[in-house]
Amino acid sequence: MEDRRVSAQATVAGTVSTAVVRSLISAARKHGSQRVIGLRAVPDPGAERRFADSGEPVHILPCVSSLAIRDALRNRASEEWLVILTDRPEEDLGAGILGHFANQRLQTPGAWEALKERFGADRLDRTLSTLKRGLPVAQGLLRITPDEGWPVAPGAVLSIDHAFGSVAERQLALQRGPVDALSVLDWTTRSDAADRMADLREFGGNELADAVLQWLADCAGRASKPLLRLLLSGRTADAIPIGIALHVLTGTAGRTPQDQQLTQLALARLEHLWAGSGEAVTPAMVATLGTVSRSVVEALLDDSARWQEGHGALQAADRLLGKIQASSLGRDSPLLPTGLTALLHRLSDTLRSFPSSGIAAVEEAWARVEAHRLAYPPGGNPQDPRVGPFRAAVRLARWLNGDDRLPESFAAAVKLHAHEHAWVDAAYNDAAGGVSDQLLGEGLGAILRLTQQRRHGHDRAFARLLAASTASDEGRTTGRLDGAGDRVWHLERLLPSVVLPLARAKNTLLLVLDGMSAASAAELASTVLHGNEGWAEVIPAAAERRGSAVAVLPTLTNLSRTSLFSGELTSGGQSRELSGFAAVAKAGGIAHSVLFHKAPLDSSRPGLALQDDIAVAIADQQTQLVACVLNTIDDALDKSDPAGTTWTPETIRHLRPLLSAAMAAGRTVVMTSDHGHIVERRRGELRAFGETSSARSRTPEPAAGDDEVLVQGRRVLAEGGRAVLAVDETLRYGPVKAGYHGGASPAEVVVPVVTLVPGDNVPDGWKLAPSQEPLWWSVAASGAAVRPASPAAGLTKAAKDNTPSMLDNFDSPDPVPAAPGIGAAVVSSGTFKAQKAIAGRLAVADNHVVALLDALAAVPGTRLVKETAAVVLQVAPARMDGAVAQLQKLLNVEGYGVLRVDGSMLVLDARLLREQFGVTDRG
Repeated sequence: MEDRRVSAQATVAGTVSTAVVRSLISAARKHGSQRVIGLRAVPDPGAERRFADSGEPVHILPCVSSLAIRDALRNRASEEWLVILTDRPEEDLGAGILGHFANQRLQTPGAWEALKERFGADRLDRTLSTLKRGLPVAQGLLRITPDEGWPVAPGAVLSIDHAFGSVAERQLALQRGPVDALSVLDWTTRSDAADRMADLREFGGNELADAVLQWLADCAGRASKPLLRLLLSGRTADAIPIGIALHVLTGTAGRTPQDQQLTQLALARLEHLWAGSGEAVTPAMVATLGTVSRSVVEALLDDSARWQEGHGALQAADRLLGKIQASSLGRDSPLLPTGLTALLHRLSDTLRSFPSSGIAAVEEAWARVEAHRLAYPPGGNPQDPRVGPFRAAVRLARWLNGDDRLPESFAAAVKLHAHEHAWVDAAYNDAAGGVSDQLLGEGLGAILRLTQQRRHGHDRAFARLLAASTASDEGRTTGRLDGAGDRVWHLERLLPSVVLPLARAKNTLLLVLDGMSAASAAELASTVLHGNEGWAEVIPAAAERRGSAVAVLPTLTNLSRTSLFSGELTSGGQSRELSGFAAVAKAGGIAHSVLFHKAPLDSSRPGLALQDDIAVAIADQQTQLVACVLNTIDDALDKSDPAGTTWTPETIRHLRPLLSAAMAAGRTVVMTSDHGHIVERRRGELRAFGETSSARSRTPEPAAGDDEVLVQGRRVLAEGGRAVLAVDETLRYGPVKAGYHGGASPAEVVVPVVTLVPGDNVPDGWKLAPSQEPLWWSVAASGAAVRPASPAAGLTKAAKDNTPSMLDNFDSPDPVPAAPGIGAAVVSSGTFKAQKAIAGRLAVADNHVVALLDALAAVPGTRLVKETAAVVLQVAPARMDGAVAQLQKLLNVEGYGVLRVDGSMLVLDARLLREQFGVTDRG
């Protein structure tokens, strides 16, 4: 009797969890048809309960005697699972009752046995079976078993890695794969990590939650102890910020004694985080946590979808350093916002003292800013608002570092503005947006003032040449200004000279963006061409750059736009434009043409981007020329912010659907304007006169001042053929607006002409245009001394589309920069000459090789985006892959990778270049 009691006490379970019952039912389904399970357990009446398992009813029933068990068996429903809890030994039950039970015996409901069944395992790994407080851990695992069960244990052995790894993946959303320090710390950045851990504690129990956290920390290697303290103390979300702060604090190389002391004090202020860890947390452990945290954040910053998580962690780390009085230690961090701010301040200091500081100091400071991990977020993530203005300021510094030569002819002045100063204006607008930090703003302000001073002189020189050209009626017979190279048309001759010939060859869409300056066009065209929609820019075969036109004077809509559409000097409103356009189109051999103004463009049916008549006209192959007037930019001059607006197909109303319709119809697109504009910067002077024709033009009396110019001649259509026009952008004759036009500044007079084709469908007599931005826009000053002169703007061979190709010869000598850098040394070497002989006529011009090598050698990492390299080479973007192949034939001696392509980057191995060609950086 004593033996039986001891045996019963040893084998009877106090409670039986639902999770254990479910596992036993699952096993019974696999191994037999009996639907009754007998368990050794205390037959507590309160343990009776009913539930469903896999859609089948389950009844757990405590039975204190054999009679009670027989009664339960007699009353059981056939479809029901009956689980009997009893403390009676099998000898009391007899074979008659045991025969109804699964396995014909009573089972002991052990949690680990049930868990093995749930994982499809035959045995437990020793690490798991000897786990401290193992029973509640096992019970917790059973309670959170998913309906579909846990993943089957490999080799039928349930290990701690498999059990807790399954929990981490299922309950904590840890990414599938090896669990290590990187994956654990990456998990802590999840916004729901703390909530998931709280759920694990609630449903699986504290013992399981702590055991899983211990396992996760152990997977982190040397960082395990400090990481475990953070996880157990509920600081999951703080793990990465604390780790980044530790990375800053433990990276002591090069610190002054004062900073070393500050570092030790800061580390001491963090020691409370490790309190209660049992074992000491060593400096090596916290350093490892810092190193791994940095790796995790860098991976987050590379992922556009998770960049914000990384940025948020860095901001939190910055705040933490502030709390422990160590903010100054973050100033050299390539990750922290504090580090970016410090770099911008250094750049601002060099800009504030420019030009005495030298362009090399500016470029070095800017290269450090660009190398900071927060300078250029991937994807559509927002950039730090300070980077854009400073990028623009550096561009202006590069331009200011170049030669300051005034043009000798009006045609040269127009080209100078179209090709250089329009980009200066665009950069000026970007930099003028400013920053909120006063010290940083001083650096921007210094560059802006220098730019204003130089542009002031150029604008006045432009106005004098404009007055002389207008008075002499230059270009009256030809409709364009004298001079070789890129064409400059009178605006009234643009339709008959350019647009109508294009329309006769291929259906064309003419878009007149009222008030679009050359700077606005530079920005807009760049957006369109980089929009991955298939547009390419073309220019006349004899040209090297984008064409331009000269507005009618004064630069007013009723004069310039009407003259543009009429093909002759005239004035008037929309009715005159409609009649003039029809007449000039018909005279130019265009059988079907149509012009749409603002009203029809704004009258589309609900749900449609374009009005029906406009959409039909663009799609109609019989309509050779469709013209549309877009007023967004001109309207912005009244009350919007033309300088602060980035002009894109989205910000200019109707432009995106018009371009899409033209692409679908295969039309050539010409984007131009009637005049440009200047921007009100709240530094201007109101000068009141009795009679004015606009805010920037007036009658000849009184005489013109130093900041004005008198224009007279056939192309002056106001004030009786003589008018005084404002030149300086600070001068106006009327009330304050956001911007103005009517004056004689190049920003108002020079009209951009951008011609786009779908794909590479280049019209006869035209060619694909090279990248239009000047070198200083994207290339460091030391690599951008002179734009290489080229007889055909890049690669030469007159193909069918007149675009320079690979097959023209380059036997004529090529000019090289005067300062012999590494590029000139390479081109002058015997090895290069031998490579040219091998390549034959498949070569790139020597001067372009020089420019590219110097540009690559000047940038950090000797890497250039291919689009930037296309600017240096003066190659159409569509031809860039071919140009790179030519360069590799010249530079990759015996197949060694001197020049290689890495995604969108062109990469130079400078060491190998010097070795292969036997040169130094200075020849």
